Amino acid sequence: MDENSSFIATNDVGPIKTNVFGEKFFYNLNRDSFGKISSQALFEAKFGNTLFQPNSLNIIIGTDSGLLPLYLQQKGLPNGSRYIFIEPESVLEQLINHQLLEELDPAIVCVTLDEWEESAKLFKIQDYFYINSVRSFNSLCAEDDNYNAYAELSWHITEMLAQGHWHYNVSLGNEAFTIRQLANLADNILPAKLLTNAFQGKTAVLLAGGPSLDEALPWVQKHRQQLIIFAVSRISRQLKNINLEPDFIFSVDPTELSFDISKEMLTFSDRPVFIYSYHTVPTLVSQWRGTGLYLGSQVPWKSTLNQANFDGVGPTVTNTALSVAHKFGFNRIILAGVDLCFTRDGYTHAAGSDEHIAGPRFNLTSLQTETNGDFMAPTSCDLVAAINTLAIQAKAITATGCQIINPSANAAKVDNVTYRPLADIQLDDNPVDVTAIVAKQIAASNHRSYNDSATIGELKRAQFQINAILRLAKDALTINESMYSAQGAIENYKDKRKLDKIEKKLNRDHRQYSKLVKRFGIRNFIKITKPFTDEDWSAEEAKEMGNAYYEAYRDGAIALLKLISDAVERAQSRQEETRDEPDFSQLFGQWRKDRSFGRAGLWRQNHPHANIPASVQTEFNELENLFTSILSNKNTGHMAQAKNHASFPMLKKRSGLLFKHQKTQELKDLLSGLHKHQDQTAAVPYVYLLNGYLAELQNDTETAITAYHNIIDSEDSPLLQEALLRIASISINTNDVDNTNAYLSLQCLSQINPVYLPFYAEIVRLRGDAFAAIDVYNHYISQFPEDTLGQIKLATLYMENKIYDAAELMFDYILTKTPDSKAAIDLKKQLTYLKTLN
Repeated sequence: MDENSSFIATNDVGPIKTNVFGEKFFYNLNRDSFGKISSQALFEAKFGNTLFQPNSLNIIIGTDSGLLPLYLQQKGLPNGSRYIFIEPESVLEQLINHQLLEELDPAIVCVTLDEWEESAKLFKIQDYFYINSVRSFNSLCAEDDNYNAYAELSWHITEMLAQGHWHYNVSLGNEAFTIRQLANLADNILPAKLLTNAFQGKTAVLLAGGPSLDEALPWVQKHRQQLIIFAVSRISRQLKNINLEPDFIFSVDPTELSFDISKEMLTFSDRPVFIYSYHTVPTLVSQWRGTGLYLGSQVPWKSTLNQANFDGVGPTVTNTALSVAHKFGFNRIILAGVDLCFTRDGYTHAAGSDEHIAGPRFNLTSLQTETNGDFMAPTSCDLVAAINTLAIQAKAITATGCQIINPSANAAKVDNVTYRPLADIQLDDNPVDVTAIVAKQIAASNHRSYNDSATIGELKRAQFQINAILRLAKDALTINESMYSAQGAIENYKDKRKLDKIEKKLNRDHRQYSKLVKRFGIRNFIKITKPFTDEDWSAEEAKEMGNAYYEAYRDGAIALLKLISDAVERAQSRQEETRDEPDFSQLFGQWRKDRSFGRAGLWRQNHPHANIPASVQTEFNELENLFTSILSNKNTGHMAQAKNHASFPMLKKRSGLLFKHQKTQELKDLLSGLHKHQDQTAAVPYVYLLNGYLAELQNDTETAITAYHNIIDSEDSPLLQEALLRIASISINTNDVDNTNAYLSLQCLSQINPVYLPFYAEIVRLRGDAFAAIDVYNHYISQFPEDTLGQIKLATLYMENKIYDAAELMFDYILTKTPDSKAAIDLKKQLTYLKTLN
């Protein structure tokens, strides 16, 4: 039974099966996916046209036994697109051995995880990132992950691609930043540079959202009067829960998810100072009740509006806060909750966060990093990159004499950041009046006062210039459309000269704003130079290229004009807000349009003596109720995302991976996290599974079998197959084949999944019922007629039981299909000899 045991332990790709459509696939990878429906029909239903977009780089986990790349090839690959399939090394080897990846188009490669980055470089992944055309997909077999190897592969690639998207978007200058910059323009009043060196020689504690924040908060509360607190906006809920207001609060993210995780900051008093990047999500900026200091520039073009200021150094809000603390003059900065790794039991953020409430993260990869406590902790690709970035930043800051300390043993070890426990940190007993320092610094500075009229005037000048660019782009499109003959040749070179004049005007008369339009719509311009051009350009394509170029100008100009028009309206609304008797319909319209309902309460707060008509009062109440409702809503998009990371299907996959690789400590950590999951009822069978795995790894088979029986006894258990498989494996490995456990487990498994029929047949044979074993083998071969090994085992069983004619028929059938099968040839010779003895 050793062979059976090995199979069950390693869970290999299984036998080759051919469906009624003549398609071959590994049964253990795809099970019954292609049993009654062709792969083409399934692929079309799952993917539609998403895999056939031109000029795209598609990263696909799993090949579905080689059928998915074959399907792409047969359908015809779109121009300029490339495909990288990633398989576990053991699967790729089998696919190659069985010739299921033959004669692939050069635009398709099938590689392992170790090889994929090299293939990505060859396929110019950076160019595809620039045009936002890198997409990832899971094949059917990766989605189901019967092989128990695709989940981590998929998680790892997802992390790496997310990191790549972020890196290339930032280097490109994402248009989302410009959109947010113009939306925030009316509220970007005070530059953060006003507080340069305002806190020389002082100590700041920077609070971020990592798990170690929980360790630090009691110490911060105890020493509140001796510390100046910097906090990232995502921990506002935790700070609010313990009545701790920071001195400075930071945000840089332009996404709506950032509002979801930071909105509790809007319930603070007006004492904290909000420091934010020019591209921070506007619903935080516009509804903040206290002093706000922006980072970066006011407008995205050269203008007198742009005052000297700090840049919003990234990549993360923590990096930004650290940079600002240094520029404010602090000579010691304590990092709390800056872990850059997770807890051993899978928690990624501190208590009270959406991520912690959702439960431990079950889709962690095997990536780990060294901690200050000299142990290894799980982490992610983006956090590894953040560790390196923080080390570089810390090196530059500490070189000026500023000390950076992380007091948590559970945080990642970072070069140039000193580990020092909280108990060893000495603080100055003299409290610092942050509010007074900020007020004095702002009052004493010679910064230009904000002027709504000046802002509106600047926006209208930009409107004039960009409208001129729009007219030129439209003229150019008309000329380019009529310039070519029906044969595709340039008919009138006067038209070509007109286009040259337009290009000169764009680059000379409107140079600054042309650059802005290009930068804003840069992806459309980059698409003109595609990563791959699989065919020579025709004259028609040259015409299309000209159209694409001027359409990029036109569309970029139209989009910018809309943003500028909105910014003008917002600035005019802010002017109106200063009045005691404003045009309320204008204010309400703007606040609803921007979803900045909190401004209603701010206006009433700033105009306590205003006479508000009863009809208007009703509208105010409605807006304030909307604001309260949004702040109290816990079922946000971010919470849904966090819960997805803590789903039980992911737990099943991760625990299987850890058991497969005999990671005892990691399984214990996973079990510890599971005990803290919010849905303990649903967690019960998974607790049994983990206890069974751990007992097996500790050679306690009795405890393991008890745990697995508990799963089987549970009603509608989602882990039935896993439990049966482990009981069968334990029984076989202990040579206890007469045990009812082994027999019943394999019998049930064979009914759930026909790939286990040969193992059931074998145990039936060993229990002395040869004819029943023959029936089981025949049932298996009827479903997998191409499994030569199964046929040889059946023929051997016929021989052992002196059913020589059936054995001979089976060997003849095998040799007809595989005439060079040495095993079949040798066994047939043996059969011939046995027949002569009878």
